[in-house]
Amino acid sequence: MAGKKRAKKKIENKKQSKYISYRKDPLTKKIYQNVIDTYTKAAYVYDDKWKQYLASTEQAILQQLKLKGKETIVDAGCGTGSLLAAIREKFKHRGKIIGFDITPAMLDLAEAKLTFKSRFNTSLELELAHCENFSVKNNSVDVIICSSVLHHLPHPEKALHAFHRALKKGGRLLLVDFCTDYPTTQFIDWWQRLFHPAHHRAYRSSAVDEMLHKNKFSVVSFKTWKATPTLGVMLFDAKKK
Repeated sequence: MAGKKRAKKKIENKKQSKYISYRKDPLTKKIYQNVIDTYTKAAYVYDDKWKQYLASTEQAILQQLKLKGKETIVDAGCGTGSLLAAIREKFKHRGKIIGFDITPAMLDLAEAKLTFKSRFNTSLELELAHCENFSVKNNSVDVIICSSVLHHLPHPEKALHAFHRALKKGGRLLLVDFCTDYPTTQFIDWWQRLFHPAHHRAYRSSAVDEMLHKNKFSVVSFKTWKATPTLGVMLFDAKKK
């Protein structure tokens, strides 16, 4: 809570974020301006607003991970850092963890959360980046987690191509997002496309399965469930071929 208050105060005082915005990049500005603006405004209420949804999706991810302890992990679209903190706590993880997000305000909150009680150290890095362009080296990552980001991406296959590039052979991609297999989620997707400027579109599980295979991933397992009474979600566990 103390870290969250510090980050909130920093945002409200309009201090310069240490994470320099990508807004000067014309392509990123065109595609992601709405995402940056929306989540800059929502950053310090995000965890509370989405509490039930985050609890459900993060629990599913933690159950699926089954880490050995020294893997290199990337959280693509890490938001406020809650999943990174949970991974470090649950698995006592000793490997390298990298979180990136496109919104500087989210990264400020993530850093505050992860530095609380000295949880932030040299094995954990935060980066301002987006799913099509992040600085991880080729064939260097064991696990990429991409949770609740896919519906923001105008070019999801470019993101999958970037994930494939970064993963080691046999490396895992855990992909979680809204699932329009559920009629209530299909309606929410339609509504969000009309009125939520940061929302691009959600997908059926069959469409995501097809995208993964097209981008040289083999699906090990997947499941769908209701994270909230109205929001259905899907989790794919896929391996780089």
